[in-house]
Amino acid sequence: MQKISYFVALILLVFSGNATVVTSHIKSVKVYTQGAEISRTARAALPAGTSEVVITGLPDQLDPGNIQVSGTGIFSILSVSHRLNHQVSAQHNQLLTQLQDSLDYYKNQLEVQQGMLKVYEEEEALLLANRSIGGSDAGVKVADLRSMADFFRSRLGEVKRLQLETRRQITQLQDRHNRVRQQLVVHSARGNQPVGELVITTQAPRPVNAVFEFSYITWQAGWQATYDVRAENTDQPIELLMKAMVQQTTGEDWTDVALSLSTGNPRANRVKPELHTWFLRFVEPVQPQVKMDNRLRFAPDMLMEMEILPFAEGLDAAQMPVFSATESQLTTEYAVNVPFTISSGQQPRMVEVERNQLQAHYRWFAAPRIDREVFLLARVTGWESLIPLPGEANLFFEGSFVGKSFIDPASVADTLELSMGVDKGVVIERNRLTDFSRKSILGRRTTETVAWEIVVRNNRNRRILLEIKDQIPVATHADMQITLEEQSGARFDSSNGMLYWNIDLGPNEIQRKIFRYSVRYPSDRIIRLE
Repeated sequence: MQKISYFVALILLVFSGNATVVTSHIKSVKVYTQGAEISRTARAALPAGTSEVVITGLPDQLDPGNIQVSGTGIFSILSVSHRLNHQVSAQHNQLLTQLQDSLDYYKNQLEVQQGMLKVYEEEEALLLANRSIGGSDAGVKVADLRSMADFFRSRLGEVKRLQLETRRQITQLQDRHNRVRQQLVVHSARGNQPVGELVITTQAPRPVNAVFEFSYITWQAGWQATYDVRAENTDQPIELLMKAMVQQTTGEDWTDVALSLSTGNPRANRVKPELHTWFLRFVEPVQPQVKMDNRLRFAPDMLMEMEILPFAEGLDAAQMPVFSATESQLTTEYAVNVPFTISSGQQPRMVEVERNQLQAHYRWFAAPRIDREVFLLARVTGWESLIPLPGEANLFFEGSFVGKSFIDPASVADTLELSMGVDKGVVIERNRLTDFSRKSILGRRTTETVAWEIVVRNNRNRRILLEIKDQIPVATHADMQITLEEQSGARFDSSNGMLYWNIDLGPNEIQRKIFRYSVRYPSDRIIRLE
């Protein structure tokens, strides 16, 4: 009998239309790499008995499957449902009215100022047209002339000043008028955008002031990690700055919210994987058939012409207090210390997350067959807990930007190696030794000998460790015979033809390395060497 009475009460409530409509405010936002969890608070005065509370003004693209609601007060929550209100919201109408009123105001002010400018220009023309005093036969007294000159100078100067001030006001009013008109166009284009609503059915033994706290997931937000790697010189630790590019297009601004960033992903699969029996069968050969593929494909030249725009280009960088990091078993969460604001639909906000210092060991590297430059490499250890997510890294050395790299914590080894750019203080050359390079033919076999000299000079005032990498060709046919005749102490890998030198180079020291190889092949064949 009680169940029937409760069911009847719900039916009467639905058709009565006496629901309490309230709004809510954002309490906190936890932004994931994909998505965000938004926590809100709403208050409502509940009557005794069964009643319905509608929390309106929510984004229309929240995930209904992740809504969680709790309440504070002497009442029970019977049911929670989500719906979309497709009627034009009063708040949207009010905003359009305010924008239109502002547009009319600036338009009227423009007309007034333009009219005043016209008056000042007419007054200037009147003054200039009546500069002559007295008649053609009568003279002018000196006192009258002085008085007229003072008046003319004073009034004309005042008119000129008023014209300049009026033109300045007209420029400001036109700028404000254009901005308001653009905002009106944007908000008018949204039209009857639906509004999300939560419908909460409650039951209270007596009237009570209820507090509702609820959260939901929206997929119109996320953040991406980027890094700045700075090294002042090779004697000091590397500074690692982790930044976050946060963007949200939920349709509402997050104003002065408690913001936190999580490395988790709510969309990730949380179900334990299961392995099933793998039955191995013979595969019958299938005759290949020509089949038309209507899917769009990019030609190689099209791919070469595509431009990848940097995500951080033109960002509004904001200096942020340091985040406090909390690490769990699976994720890391960074909570900002002060309320923060992120507008909807704008460019991503770049915020500083944390700064750390890392020890680095430097070495120099050169591959002169490809590039006649010497590169400075930093080998960083102890980075694992400081780089939780993959991201683009901006590299700075001695106060200058040297390039970009990409750090993926899932693909690098224990030591992170970063290229800090070209070191102009170390010079390398690769010259062909013509006296030792020759070509000879004996019978049906041709032998070509090639010799190279690598010269490296350290112009710095400190000792460096330099790795040089070069190569000789590797045979692809049985009729080719390739012999390394001289290698100047290089480590040689015959599987790929690579030569490696590790050189301890003192200040202002010059070292030379020579390698020579020969290739023997049939005289009726053609090969191309360096």
